[in-house]
Amino acid sequence: SINDKSLISDHFIENASFLRIDNITIGYTTNIESDKLDLPIRFYISLDNPEVITNYSGIDPEIFGGIDNNFYPRSRTISFGMDINL
Repeated sequence: SINDKSLISDHFIENASFLRIDNITIGYTTNIESDKLDLPIRFYISLDNPEVITNYSGIDPEIFGGIDNNFYPRSRTISFGMDINL
């Protein structure tokens, strides 16, 4: 049970050191050339929030305010794309 003494206790504090890989983008640009056409094309893959290295037992060591409940963790996103310059 929670009482006045447990509200000021450091029992639940833990080391939240972490290393976060936030963004990775890898791309390749090529050029399609012919008599009437000079078309640069870029292909890429992008990863957002692919990895967090930590010993922290909670959801996210980067939580604001130090209490990690009632929130959604940061999502991981993978994007593929192609850019064509006409």
